[in-house]
Amino acid sequence: IPESHLIAGGGPIPTALCTFSRLGGGTAALIAPLGDDSWADFTRKELDRFEVDHSLCVVRKKCTSALAFAWIEQPTSARTIVLDSPPRLYIEPDDINTAHLPTPKMIHLDGRHVEAAAKLARWGKKSGAKIMLDVGSVRNRVDDLFPFIDYLVCADQYAFHYFNTQSVFLALAGFREMGIPEVVITCGTSGAYGLQAKGSPVFQKAYKVKAVDVTGAGDVFHGAFLYGLRKKWDLPERLKFASAAAALKCRMRGARDGIPTLDETITFVKNHRVYHD
Repeated sequence: IPESHLIAGGGPIPTALCTFSRLGGGTAALIAPLGDDSWADFTRKELDRFEVDHSLCVVRKKCTSALAFAWIEQPTSARTIVLDSPPRLYIEPDDINTAHLPTPKMIHLDGRHVEAAAKLARWGKKSGAKIMLDVGSVRNRVDDLFPFIDYLVCADQYAFHYFNTQSVFLALAGFREMGIPEVVITCGTSGAYGLQAKGSPVFQKAYKVKAVDVTGAGDVFHGAFLYGLRKKWDLPERLKFASAAAALKCRMRGARDGIPTLDETITFVKNHRVYHD
């Protein structure tokens, strides 16, 4: 029997954009499929709360919205998530009319809707946008996106499976050899590793906090990383800032209520010196 429950917004790209917006990164707009039910209305209100534009979302008539159910174990904050997403909640390339889209400075993609994502990435590159890809787990083949990607920020689970290795350094080098200019592999409480076209791998320890719920921590990391890109920070600074934002999120339940402000994150980076071993 659960001690309590929380109804909240989530999802990798939406939560990353909420983070980017809350930090003051600039205008953020979401392209995602929505149903036409009360949950879709809830989703829009959640995005409005973080000033994320949802006018570009694709609405599927007579379709329920995607729902994720998460169980959080105490005191470890370990979680189990089950996703219920109707097959019709999928974006096809024809759903995206690039002629009607504003010219972006950055595009953030995940491993879903691969064909539509490839169309968006191809157009984005021609428009001069920087493209970032988030791959959290082995779900779809996203190789077709790699030629367009400037920044790959993926979970160790995906990287290790892709190269059949347990070495983060071999995985970093492997992605770089595929032509991706900058690669970051996140390893949870074991920290994050990054590699650019020139230079040696960069490592950032994970900040240690009293975690209540780790749901959305990776998504907040991505949003804060995007903020760092917007500010043209170097890789070590981006990793430190994103790690701090992700740690701060874990102190509250849900994927978004714990998203920190810019001042909170900067203060945390300056004063917090406790890391996971």
